[in-house]
Amino acid sequence: MNTGERAVVNVICWLLPGVAAGMILAAVLSWHEYRTVAEIAGSAVKADAADVFVQSLKESTEKDVYAKTEKTGEKFLETYGYRPMRNWGEYLPFAMMITILLFQLAGGVIFEIQRQRNQKVKNRIRELTEYLRTVNAGEGAVLCRNEDEFSHLEDEIYKTVIRLQSTKEDAVRNHEVLADRISDIAHQLKTPLTSMSLMTELLEEYQTVETEEYLSRLAGQIERLKNLVSGLLSLAKLDSHGIRFHRERLGMMDLLNSVQEPLREMMQKRKIRFVIETDDPENAGCCIYADRQWTEEALLNILKNCVEHTPDEGEITAAYSQNPIYTELRIVDGGKGFAAKDLLHLFERFYRGEGAAKDNVGIGLALAKAVLEEQNGYLSAENTADGHACFRMKWYKKQ
Repeated sequence: MNTGERAVVNVICWLLPGVAAGMILAAVLSWHEYRTVAEIAGSAVKADAADVFVQSLKESTEKDVYAKTEKTGEKFLETYGYRPMRNWGEYLPFAMMITILLFQLAGGVIFEIQRQRNQKVKNRIRELTEYLRTVNAGEGAVLCRNEDEFSHLEDEIYKTVIRLQSTKEDAVRNHEVLADRISDIAHQLKTPLTSMSLMTELLEEYQTVETEEYLSRLAGQIERLKNLVSGLLSLAKLDSHGIRFHRERLGMMDLLNSVQEPLREMMQKRKIRFVIETDDPENAGCCIYADRQWTEEALLNILKNCVEHTPDEGEITAAYSQNPIYTELRIVDGGKGFAAKDLLHLFERFYRGEGAAKDNVGIGLALAKAVLEEQNGYLSAENTADGHACFRMKWYKKQ
């Protein structure tokens, strides 16, 4: 409610008691007039001459004489139709004008006092809000200290902001150090892994029937370590904000077709079907604006998780849609869904839920979530009504 509306409400609120007070005042004046006339009439009835009338008026100041005189006057006035409240209507306009004016004047003064006080409160709230907005934006801000009812709140806000800034600086510093350490370790691991890969390839020429299984296991473990190092390097880059995403227009159908290529052999071997639902013609040209390489890597990690949890001859379904706010992609696997305890920790690094593959190190989903969030997106997981695992990805449109 703005100031004008409040002013109208204030006038109406004070108008009603002013009208009521005017009616009461008119009644009081009318009744007082009637009693005065009744007193004078009673004195006149008792007197036969002017001097006696004057003497009666003097005696009317005594209480007992006044009561008897007034009663006599009332009986006399009744015979001529002069009754109480006879002149109430004549007094009413004048009385109401006076009382309404007084009440409106009092209401206006109170309203102005409250308006000024509310304006000061709004200014202080706006000042504190602007200070917090500036601090959240990372800009320099100075809090003007005033002594009023907001002083305690102002002090607590200032203390909290100082503590949060200190905590944020420590957290950022520790995060950068951790990202650097992870990157250093991953780079150090790449050299021995490369050597191990070369030696494994050389050993393939000399393998026997007895050593074939061991050599295959060794190659699998080396590949697993390569994937782990690659994932750690990617996470370290994301954590240090050292990646520049090159946004381009990506068609959703083309994106889904490209991410299933690395897994096509595995899916064909297990006879897993990948179905893309595009029943709505309006969504046929659905697209997003994102970095192709990183987005494909994120989707590949999600799809790989779905393949691992889908039984042989199962089905994985992908459906996408768009609206004025975001573009959404839903991927549903053919497995038994997520355990309730896993849903809360699914996107944590190195977390392995129930039914996780043996070579799964638990960084694929964390990497996918980080990539989407860096591109104005969101990733969540849930169970469908029929008990399957469902990943929901949203890319919000820039305003």
